Amino acid sequence: MASNPEQYDSALLGILQNEGKVAPFIDVVLGFLYRRTDFFRIMKKDTDKLGFPPGVALKLLENIFKKYENLAAQDYKRTEEMKNLREKMTESASKESTDAEPKVKVITDTEKTPKESKSNEERSKDEPVEKRMKEMHMETPADSQVKESTSQDKQNTESSKDKGDNDDDETEDPEQTRLRRELQANPLTYNGAERESYYWSQTITEVDLRVKVPKHIGKGKQVKVELKKKHISVQIQETDNSWRDVVNNDISWEINTEESMWTLNPGEFVHINLEKKQERWWEHVFVDEPKINTRKIDCSRPMTDLDDEAQAKIEEMMYNQRQKQLGLPQSHELKTHEMLRKAWDAEGSPFKGQPFDPSKFNVDTSGIVNFDN
Repeated sequence: MASNPEQYDSALLGILQNEGKVAPFIDVVLGFLYRRTDFFRIMKKDTDKLGFPPGVALKLLENIFKKYENLAAQDYKRTEEMKNLREKMTESASKESTDAEPKVKVITDTEKTPKESKSNEERSKDEPVEKRMKEMHMETPADSQVKESTSQDKQNTESSKDKGDNDDDETEDPEQTRLRRELQANPLTYNGAERESYYWSQTITEVDLRVKVPKHIGKGKQVKVELKKKHISVQIQETDNSWRDVVNNDISWEINTEESMWTLNPGEFVHINLEKKQERWWEHVFVDEPKINTRKIDCSRPMTDLDDEAQAKIEEMMYNQRQKQLGLPQSHELKTHEMLRKAWDAEGSPFKGQPFDPSKFNVDTSGIVNFDN
C-alpha cells in the first residue's frame, strides 16, 4: 500500500466526477487492469510467466474489500462505544451529584437524654418563646413570612427562566415539530433543510449540498460547477445544448475551496461537499435562504472529526471502562505492572526469588502503588 493513501485522490476524484456513480468508476479501474496489465490473465501452465493462478486474482480483490469493510466496521464500533461512554459518564455524574447532597439527621424529643430534656424544660419557663425557637433553629412567625416571600420570589424567577429556555418548544406547533423530525431522520437534510432546488445537511466541519438536476443529466460534462470562498454556481446543459443556472448565489460562510469537491448522481443531483473554513453550525447555506434553528439540531461530533490525540484519549477511556467492568487492570495499572515486573526480582527487592504477584499491591488512578500488608 502507498505510504500516503490520499496522494492519488485528485486523479481518482476526476474519474469519479466524470462517471458520476461508484459502479462505473469501479468498472473503469478494472477495465484498466484488463487492458494494461496481466491481472485477468490466468496461468494455465507452470511455464506461464504472466497472470495469476485460477481464483487468485478474485481472492486478492476479496481480501482488499474485507480490509476496508473491517475498517468501516471499526469506525462504526468506535462511534457507538463513544456514544455509550458519554451516556454512562452523564449518568455517573448525575448519580455523584445526588450522592453528594448533605444528609441531616433530625433528633426527636424521644432521642434526647434526660439531662437535655430537663435543661430545656427549665429554660422554657424563663426564656421568651422566640429566643428559644431561634436557638433550636426553628422559624419564628416573622421569619416564616420572610422565608415564604423569598421562596415565592425565587420560584417566580426560576419559572421565568424555564419559560424563556423552553419558549421555542412551546411556540413550535405540532406540524413544525413533525417536519423538523422528518428532516433530521433524512440523511439528505440532516441538520439542514430541503429547498426548492436543493437539499443540504451538515456536520461541525462540512456541508453537503445536493443540487437537483433533470433526468437527462447523466454525464459530468453536462454540468458546470464553480466553487469560490463565498459563492457557488451550478449550471446544467439543457436538451437544446443551452446552459441554465440552477444555483448561483453567495453562501453564508467561507469554505476551503481546495478541499471541497463535487460528484454527479445522474438524473438526481449534483453532490457538492464543502469544507467549512471555520468550525461552526450554519443556519443556512445561501444568504437569502430562510434560517434553521441551530438549537434544535444534533450538535454531537463524530469521533472521526477529532484529532489523533483526542481520539487516542477517548479510546483509552473506553478501554479502561471495559477493563473496569470486567474487573481487569486498566491502562495506567498495566504500565505500572510492567515496571514492577522488571523490578520484582531485581537485586535488593524484598520480593526477590518470588513469582510476580499483582495481588500484593494496588495502583490508584494517579499511578501511586500501595502494597498490602
